[in-house]
Amino acid sequence: MSNTASHTLSFTRWLSPLVDEATFDFYARRINPTWRWSRVICRVTKIEPVAADMLAFTLKPNGNWRGFEAGQHLQVYAEINGVRHSRSYSMTNTPNPAGEIQFAVKRVPGGLVSNWLHDKLKTGDHIEIGQAFGTQKLPCNQPLLLVAGGSGITPVMSWLQHLAHRYQHADVVLLQYARDAATLPFQQQLAQIAAKMPNFTLQTILTDHPGQPPIVFDDQQLTQRVPDAQRRAAFACGPSSLTSAVRQVWQARGYTQPLLTEAFSPPALPDNSSVHPVALSYSRSGKQQQGSSGVNLLQQAEAHGLKPANGCRMGICFSCVCKKESGTVTNLLTGETSSEPGEMIRLCVSTPVSDVTLDL
Repeated sequence: MSNTASHTLSFTRWLSPLVDEATFDFYARRINPTWRWSRVICRVTKIEPVAADMLAFTLKPNGNWRGFEAGQHLQVYAEINGVRHSRSYSMTNTPNPAGEIQFAVKRVPGGLVSNWLHDKLKTGDHIEIGQAFGTQKLPCNQPLLLVAGGSGITPVMSWLQHLAHRYQHADVVLLQYARDAATLPFQQQLAQIAAKMPNFTLQTILTDHPGQPPIVFDDQQLTQRVPDAQRRAAFACGPSSLTSAVRQVWQARGYTQPLLTEAFSPPALPDNSSVHPVALSYSRSGKQQQGSSGVNLLQQAEAHGLKPANGCRMGICFSCVCKKESGTVTNLLTGETSSEPGEMIRLCVSTPVSDVTLDL
C-alpha cells in the first residue's frame, strides 16, 4: 500500500466518530478521484486488445483493495445512463509488486456493460470494483490439463502466470477453443508463458469452419490431443456447453483426478417437458405470484417487480444469495434438488420444483 493510501485510511479511522462514510466520500472525491472511505476506486492505466473482440483493462486500485489470488474474480461497477450496473470478471494477471489488476472483457452483441467498457472507458478514467472473490484453487504439484473456451481463458491466464512465476517446470497442457484465429485471445501472452515454462503445451482449436459442423470437445478429441489425461488434474472454463461436455467425458471414463469447472454462460434450463406452474411467495414484500419451474428464480423475481442484488447471473459471484424459507429447488449447476427450509440459495442458478417462499 502506498504512503498516501495508508495515510488516507488512517485519516478515515480518525474521522469515523465525526463524519459518516457518505459525507466523507462526497468531499474526498473532489480532492482526489480515488479517495473513498471503504470503496475500491481504480485508475485505468492501460487498455489493450488481446483478440478482435476482447480488451484487457489494467487498473491501479486505491488503498482499500485487499489484494487477490490467481483465479479469483471481481465485480466491476458501471454507471450507464444514470443507472448503476455490475458484472463479474476474472483477473487475468497474478499479484505483482506494482499492485495492478488486469481483467479482460469480450464484447458481447447487445451486452450493456461489455459494450460500455469497450466503447466508453478510457485510459486515465476511474472505475469502481468490488473485492476479489472465488475459492477455486489448482493443485500446482501435479500434471494439469486446462480447457478454455472463448472468454473462459481469463482465469486460466491468471493461473498460468502464477505457474510461470513460481512453478516454471510444471507439466501443463492447455486446450484453447475459439471460433476463429481473430477471436483467439492472449496469443502473445501465451507465447511468453511458453518461453518460461518448458513443459507447457498449448493446443488451439478453431471451432468454426465454412460448410462444416462446429468442432466440439468430446471423448475422441481428448484421446487424440491428451492421451495421458487420466493422470492430470483438470480445469475447464467457458460456455456451459463446453464445461458440461468435459464433465460428461470425465464421468464416462471414471477419472479419479480432480476436475474443476466454471461456466461463463448461464446453465441450461430444464427440459420443456418437465416445466410446470408453481406459486412464488416473497415474504418481506408480501407478494405472491404465479411462476414457472422453467425459469430461474432471479429472473422471475425481477419479472414480479422485485430487485434482488445480483452480479454475474451465472452462479459465480454469489451476489444473489437469498434465504429460501420453504419449497424445493433445483441447482442448475449440479442438477441437485433441495427442500431444506431456511437454506441460502443462489437465485440465478436455482429453479423452483414446488411452490417456493423467498426472503425478498
